[in-house]
Amino acid sequence: MNLQKKIVLSFLIMVLTPCTVICTIGLLAMRIGLHGFRTGEGETLAILTQPVAAVTRLTHMEYNELNTAASVYPDRFENGKWLEEVNSGLSEKYSYLVVEKEGEDIFVGNGKSFGIVKEAVLGAITSRGAAFDGAIYVNGKNPVFVKLGSVNYPDEKEGFFLIITEASVLYNRLYNSFMVGVILACLLIGLIAVSLIAWINASIIRPLEELRVATRRIGEGNLNFKVNREKNDEIGQLCNDFEEMRVHLKTQIDQKEQYEQDVREMISNVSHDLKTPLTAIKGYAEGMLDGVADTEERRNKYLKTIMVKATDMTLLVDELSFYAKLDNNKLPYNFEKVNAVSYFGDCVEEYAVELEMKDFTVKFLSEIDPETMVVVDCEQMRRVMNNLIGNAVKYRNEEVHGEIGVKLTDSGDSVRISVTDNGIGISKEAQPHIFERFYRADKSRTSGRAGTGIGLAIVDKIVKEHKGRVFVKSEQGKGTTISFTVKKGAMKTNGS
Repeated sequence: MNLQKKIVLSFLIMVLTPCTVICTIGLLAMRIGLHGFRTGEGETLAILTQPVAAVTRLTHMEYNELNTAASVYPDRFENGKWLEEVNSGLSEKYSYLVVEKEGEDIFVGNGKSFGIVKEAVLGAITSRGAAFDGAIYVNGKNPVFVKLGSVNYPDEKEGFFLIITEASVLYNRLYNSFMVGVILACLLIGLIAVSLIAWINASIIRPLEELRVATRRIGEGNLNFKVNREKNDEIGQLCNDFEEMRVHLKTQIDQKEQYEQDVREMISNVSHDLKTPLTAIKGYAEGMLDGVADTEERRNKYLKTIMVKATDMTLLVDELSFYAKLDNNKLPYNFEKVNAVSYFGDCVEEYAVELEMKDFTVKFLSEIDPETMVVVDCEQMRRVMNNLIGNAVKYRNEEVHGEIGVKLTDSGDSVRISVTDNGIGISKEAQPHIFERFYRADKSRTSGRAGTGIGLAIVDKIVKEHKGRVFVKSEQGKGTTISFTVKKGAMKTNGS
């Protein structure tokens, strides 16, 4: 249920509940209080709208029966058993019977009550006081309604009967019942109000308070918490959006912190990698200035060493500059269709002589159709091969003869290129991270293996720009295989 419906429903409940509850419970309590009160249809409503008429009608049937008996069976008024039965029926209607004969009371249904009102009743009968629908109203501390009927006894003596209805008892019972109903209604309304408050608090107030606390925590820089909201209303959606924002902010901050940490490590690595050739260049230059290189051969050796170290520094700087362009998507790509076997075979051939001089055996194997075409940027793909073969050389196992294999296999709509070595391998813990920028599986700088930690990140970035994927499989001490895929182009046909 959305927030608007909740507010409308709460308003309707607050408006309609008091009226409905008070009326329902009030009328129910009155019906309980008026148990035995029967004046026909709508008797409970009649006692509220026309109380006098309702009370006078209360004993209307009994009064008619007594009048009939006085005319036809006057002897019954001297039958105590019959009078007790009639009085028993009247007592259920807050009334009692009084029978007189020649000024003497021969039957009094409620002696205590009649003793209190007798004088007033007899006075009202004598004076014929205010009558309502056949009943005489006797006012006073204990008001009653009196219905009078005459009796001519069989012995020709005269008398009368009275049906006395105790209005005060009826009204007091009615009042007490109504008050009980009001109290019950108030309790029920209070319970409903508390339930509504709890509902609104749980649905609106508490979530807003949680959002306020969460906002303050974010303002303090604390993002290590979670905003939970299961309901799918406006507040729940707001909480979900807030949680998504928190996660997004935390991810950005974590990435920023990781990037800054990577940059610090990269600067430290680069500083070390630059310091080593710079120290060598400085040492050889000082040797030449001090006259240590006193022969032409030694001077040439010193100059060649200086050139090699300067070249290493240039390559290092170029690699950092290239990755900056690659990371900012400022590097243009020039894709073209080339023969896969010829292109990657040429790439391996370029490194074959140099690798043999470094005591490496290089093998190239193709298991694809010789006419297979792939779509690549030739310059950038050569950089990929250079980085992979360069890593194989850099992380060689000094205890064994170096071997590097390049293999082409068919992979459906792609060609898979695998570069395998028998080097020191990569630990299982490091394998998921080796394509992250500035990551170095070998954290120690004592190994003498220079690098920025972005070579494989460059490989991953370029391969992804070619719509391919990169895979690694390695075992420490046995070697590493890094594979990547490139999309196929159109196949050459005979005579084309």
